[in-house]
Amino acid sequence: MLLQLTLAAILLGYAPPDFTGVYQAIPSGRVLPAGRRNQGSPAAIVLRPDAKTLNPKQDPAKICQVIGPFRMMARDETRIEIVPEASMIMVLFEDTARGHLRTLHLNRPHPSSFGEGTWLGDSSAHWEEDTLIVDTEGFNDRTWLNDQGAQHSDALHLVERIRPILNGKYLEYKVTADDPKALAKPYTYTRYYEKVKSEIKEDICEDEQ
Repeated sequence: MLLQLTLAAILLGYAPPDFTGVYQAIPSGRVLPAGRRNQGSPAAIVLRPDAKTLNPKQDPAKICQVIGPFRMMARDETRIEIVPEASMIMVLFEDTARGHLRTLHLNRPHPSSFGEGTWLGDSSAHWEEDTLIVDTEGFNDRTWLNDQGAQHSDALHLVERIRPILNGKYLEYKVTADDPKALAKPYTYTRYYEKVKSEIKEDICEDEQ
């Protein structure tokens, strides 16, 4: 897809893959060809002893608030639509309340200041052959790292690696979270998404509290 071509891709003689389409998260436990399966979970992060934890009953997900990409991409029920544009890639979530939408800016550096930060952070992306590398900073501290009350700080930094596998039938998604104020060490998990022949649908979130 010509809109996704970058100067680096032209110089190296290859075009990045076309991610356009709708993708459904593969449930944990399902094994793909070559033994590929989901690995890790936000629940397995290791917090610093002084990290802030909150009451799980106050989970933002229970009141239909955006939960941030680290948690959202790990959910078995997550469905997304990827829409490439000239200088960015849009990621639309079927669950708009908890996921909203993400703008992955291609070949654009982060701003010099993030102010108070946002729920989804600021995402700067670039291609390394067939893999999209997404670097996200500038989060506020209002989302959690998991459903057990682990709250990250404004120092949260995500690096995501997204690539098509098995002739584009699936996406492999790997994310590493680093937060020196909240995490004892960086943590990585892997998820797989299957390309489906459907559209994202209306999804109404209702408070659980």
